[in-house]
Amino acid sequence: MLFLAIMGLIVFLLALFSVIYARQTGGGWKFLTLITVLSALVTIYAVVKLPYWPYNQSQQSKRKASSSTSTSASTSKSKSTSLSSSQVVFNEASTKRAAATTKLNEENILKQLQSNYQSIGTVAFTKSTKTYTITPTNKKYVKSLKTIKSYPSQNQKAITTITSNFKSLSKSLQKNLAAGYTIQLLQPDTTDKTLLSVQDGQIMTNNFK
Repeated sequence: MLFLAIMGLIVFLLALFSVIYARQTGGGWKFLTLITVLSALVTIYAVVKLPYWPYNQSQQSKRKASSSTSTSASTSKSKSTSLSSSQVVFNEASTKRAAATTKLNEENILKQLQSNYQSIGTVAFTKSTKTYTITPTNKKYVKSLKTIKSYPSQNQKAITTITSNFKSLSKSLQKNLAAGYTIQLLQPDTTDKTLLSVQDGQIMTNNFK
C-alpha cells in the first residue's frame, strides 16, 4: 500500500501540474482533470489502508490473535487426539499384560495342585468357570470317601477335616489369584457329580450329608 500511495501521489502531482499548464495554454485539460481526480482517489485509498494508522493496527492485531487462537486450538486438539490414542494403546497393553499374568498364575497353581494331589487323583482347570477340579483315582482314597459319604454321622470328624482343608485351599486361591475361583472334589467313580465345592472360602456344595 505504501508503494501505491507514493505512485498515486506522483501521478496526482504530475496530472495537477499538467491541468494547470493546459488551462493556461488552452489545451485539453478535461482529460487531465479526470486523471488528477482518479490519482487523488487512489492515493487517498492507499494512504487510508497503510498499517500505520491505529485502526489498521487494531484490525491486524485481531487477525493475528484470531490466527494464534486457531493455531493454539488446533495444536491442543492434535495433542488431545494424540494423548487419547496413546491412552488407548497403553490400556490395551496393560490389559494384555494383566491377562498374561493371570494365565501364568492359573497355570502355576494348577501345577502345584497336581503335584500336591497326585497321590489321590488328578487335577484339572476349567478357565471358563474358573474351577479347579479334583477327581479321586487312588483306590484307598476312593474307598474312604465312599465310606464317609455312606456313613456321615459316624465320620463327622473326617468331613470337618476335609471341608476345613478345602476352605483353606479356596482362600489361598483367592489370595494368589482373585475372587471367584472354585475348588471342587468330584464324587468317586463319577466325572460330573460334585461331592464338595468351595469358592472364596465359602462352601457352595456339600454332598457328604
